[in-house]
Amino acid sequence: MFTPEKMSFVNISTLDSNLTQVLDCVTKLGIMHIVDKKDLPINDGLLKDVDIQPLKDKLSEINVRINNLLSEMGIDTKYLPTLSKSQSEIEIDPFQVASKVENELTEIESEINPIIQRIAQLQSEMNKLEKDSKQLHSLEVHGINLEDLLNMRFLYFAFGDIPVEFEHFRRLIDSLERIPCVVLQGETVGNRQQILVFSLMTDKDIIVNALEGAYFSKIDIPQDYQGSIPEILDKIEYEIWSKREDIAELRGEIQNLRRTWRKRLLELRTEIIVNQNVAESMERFGKTERSYFICGWVPYKEVGKLKKELEKMDSHSVLMNATEAITAQESEHYRPKVPTKFVHPFFLRPFTGLITTFDIPRYSAIDPTVFVSLSFMAMFGIMFADVGHGSVLFLIGLLASVYPLPQLKPLRRMFAFLSCCGAASIITGLLFGNLFGKEGILTPLWFSLEHMEPTQVNRMLSVGVYFGIGMISLGVLLSIAQHFRSRNLKEAFFGQWGVSSIIAYWLIIYLYISKSQFSWDKVLIIVLLLLPIMFKQPISKLISKDKQSHHGQEEEHGESLIESGFQIYEVALAYLANTLSYIRVAAFDLSHAGLMMAAYSLTKGQSLFLSLPSDIASNIFVIMLEGLIVGIQCMRLEYYEFFSKFFAGEGIEYKPLKIT
Repeated sequence: MFTPEKMSFVNISTLDSNLTQVLDCVTKLGIMHIVDKKDLPINDGLLKDVDIQPLKDKLSEINVRINNLLSEMGIDTKYLPTLSKSQSEIEIDPFQVASKVENELTEIESEINPIIQRIAQLQSEMNKLEKDSKQLHSLEVHGINLEDLLNMRFLYFAFGDIPVEFEHFRRLIDSLERIPCVVLQGETVGNRQQILVFSLMTDKDIIVNALEGAYFSKIDIPQDYQGSIPEILDKIEYEIWSKREDIAELRGEIQNLRRTWRKRLLELRTEIIVNQNVAESMERFGKTERSYFICGWVPYKEVGKLKKELEKMDSHSVLMNATEAITAQESEHYRPKVPTKFVHPFFLRPFTGLITTFDIPRYSAIDPTVFVSLSFMAMFGIMFADVGHGSVLFLIGLLASVYPLPQLKPLRRMFAFLSCCGAASIITGLLFGNLFGKEGILTPLWFSLEHMEPTQVNRMLSVGVYFGIGMISLGVLLSIAQHFRSRNLKEAFFGQWGVSSIIAYWLIIYLYISKSQFSWDKVLIIVLLLLPIMFKQPISKLISKDKQSHHGQEEEHGESLIESGFQIYEVALAYLANTLSYIRVAAFDLSHAGLMMAAYSLTKGQSLFLSLPSDIASNIFVIMLEGLIVGIQCMRLEYYEFFSKFFAGEGIEYKPLKIT
């Protein structure tokens, strides 16, 4: 729980004929983090690339076809579970699965696609009829016969629309003032007004130019109909209803096919998605003429399980080698890079996102999740100490994390985190007797924030400082422990966050708290504790007996002393700034109480009928705004004040090849 799981580097070599068996074993065990052959130090071009791109394209195309079928049948794939078959039933063989699924999918498509295509055709025809109906309705208001309109020989007409602004219509009328013509206004659709213009055929060019100046857009009149417009509209309406009935009947057939094929299509989708993941991993394999090489990281305690499964195969065709567990010190220079796998109990999992959002810890690092979970909840609770508001957050987080809604599944860990923060607020709210910002309803277990004396304010701010001292000390101790794990004694003793600096820090705090009188011997002790930081490089070289030229040592030591002199100043300033930064933990608690007092003062003296809606709105606003601000401040203190002492990032996450 405090360190990553021990990893062992595993190399599996198999003949082409046994690749499918090995893939099935490795994938279903789900414990091997595949390493790209390019990252192997011994490769140097000896292993060929596995050309898997055509297979990946084929699997991707089949997946798209399956999703399209599901979508056409009204099945939303966004929140569907990936796995629709048990792991033991899933076939792991990308080449074979692609061929088999494609053949079966083609048969299913031959039954479903004709109906889908017929529905699309009817929908297209219906859309055209609705468009024709809309255009003919625009002509109907003028009492025009469509057949006469289309067969005019001596008259020219234009039907369309112009921008609805008056100046465009006025410009058109002015330009046609001396031309014998008729301009009829129609209905307005959006920001366009329909118009119908009649003129002599000899004036056609003048009419066209005038319409262009008014930003005229032509509307095509349907020419497939004969008779009066009311008769045509009746025919169109009948055809639209007829096609709607046909579409409804076909959709009923689709629903029947959905009941028939849904389960099987989801099973095929599962096999394709799983084998897509396997094909992606195969790109990292190495290959020779007759064999494949699969390299990766396996948790040391799981190596025996993998070996046992592979031994069931032909021992002459499948070979496996595994290293001993890699130590933290070895991992610093190991190639390929060792992935980090932290194993957490269920109650710590909501807080893993805080760590991975910042960075992935190195394999040699200490897992800070336990410390982050406790400190984050403590800080959030103190800054947002309210039983009522905490209960709201707790219930929202709890209900959303357990409610069986597919859309909430990706957010369940976040809501579980929210419920933990709410629980912390409830506990600290009891200390101050705070319920929805009101004092006096609950008896405070410590003291009331509303009736604090000046000494209690200082006492509250001191809580923030002492909390900061504890967090900084913990961060430095974790830094020291981490350096010891990596056998980096120089940084452990003389680093910025090492033994020397933390002892000096504690001594200064002790002198301040004990109100000890000033004396030069105490100053001398602090200086002596900080001097090793300044002489870190010379001391480390002396200990390691590094052999360099005397001139080189003098030059390097001179530069090192100058840099280290500034570093001592930086260390002292960092300790002071980091400690004072935690005052905000107490300050936000005081501001929360003050904000709620101000909110309630707005409705003071009003009736319950008038004040209740305002009070509810104020509480909702405070929960949303202050809850967000407090959360951000907690993250800032974790990341910049706590993590900066010890966190070793730039790690890679352990992602084994598995059915998922």
